[in-house]
Amino acid sequence: MDNSEAIDALIELGLSTYEARVFTALIELGEGTAREVAKTSDVPRSQVYTTAKELQSRGFISVQRANPQVFQPISLSEVESQLSREFESKRDTAFDRLETLERQTAPSAEQSEDVWTITGTPAIIDRASQLIDEADTRVIYGSKDLAHPDAELLSSVRSCCSREVPVLLLQNNGQEIAEPLRETECVSSVSVPPQQSKSEHAVRLLLVDSDSFLLSVRSNRSAPEIAIWSANTTFAEAFLQLLTSSLPVTE
Repeated sequence: MDNSEAIDALIELGLSTYEARVFTALIELGEGTAREVAKTSDVPRSQVYTTAKELQSRGFISVQRANPQVFQPISLSEVESQLSREFESKRDTAFDRLETLERQTAPSAEQSEDVWTITGTPAIIDRASQLIDEADTRVIYGSKDLAHPDAELLSSVRSCCSREVPVLLLQNNGQEIAEPLRETECVSSVSVPPQQSKSEHAVRLLLVDSDSFLLSVRSNRSAPEIAIWSANTTFAEAFLQLLTSSLPVTE
């Protein structure tokens, strides 16, 4: 990689053009005065001092208080760590603000009668976990694979115990349930009659309280999992009433 490629990469990582040029020059030099850095970096000497101060404040270089001043880069491993911390901080700030916006718009979304579609198992598990986390009175969950629950889903199920929300697992005939699920205090299971569990396309069913549900299917083994869900809507409430009337569960 030549200097221009290194400079471009540093700019993509958030450094200004002058910062990238000065830092790359110092890596090449090992250490240098403003005159030496200006000559190597093609940054005006007057700007080297300002840029060096910015790099020092970011923790990328150290400055020797000599006459003239000598600038020295810190280790590349520490620079890498510093850039990672800066990225994580910016990422956290961005998503904190996005979550604030999401919460602000949530009431209007909850008042709609929308039924949403999700594609892909990771996204479906994430939505199912969120619905479980919001449960107040009950959770009913069935899946083709209760023997290997996703860690995120398992964590959400366990959190129900602290809120005294019972979780009922719908177990097909002979279906294995993972030990972490069986040993969770607020979890129980009920067997589903064969005639109600024979669908080869159904993947998972989640009923939360009396007005939220998620139902997913897969058309074949190689096809992606697709789910529909709705929460806090009259549609979801009617759907739950229809489903629970045919399931071996008690209100």
